[in-house]
Amino acid sequence: MVELEEIYSEFQKYNAELVAISMDSREETEELMRELGLNYHVLPDPTGKVVKKYGVYNLLGDGVATPSIFIMSSEKSVNWKYIGESISDRPGNETVLSEIRKLSNK
Repeated sequence: MVELEEIYSEFQKYNAELVAISMDSREETEELMRELGLNYHVLPDPTGKVVKKYGVYNLLGDGVATPSIFIMSSEKSVNWKYIGESISDRPGNETVLSEIRKLSNK
């Protein structure tokens, strides 16, 4: 989450918005945002409704969402996704920005 904060302004240059989903309660999510100094939205999903809909719940057998990134169009279709194979498997910032740049040029 902190890594994405570092490039949040780049997202905005491409008219893209960053939204994270947390399986924590609203209070825990708000505290996390404050502690990490996040400027983008983090939405609570304590029941896992959203992460289950996107098929990333409990893939690692740990009862939580697998680290994942989805780049969505304004029509809410998935244009690109990355689903981690471990708790620490996340794409680098440049990979995410590269995909946003590609999509913004279409």
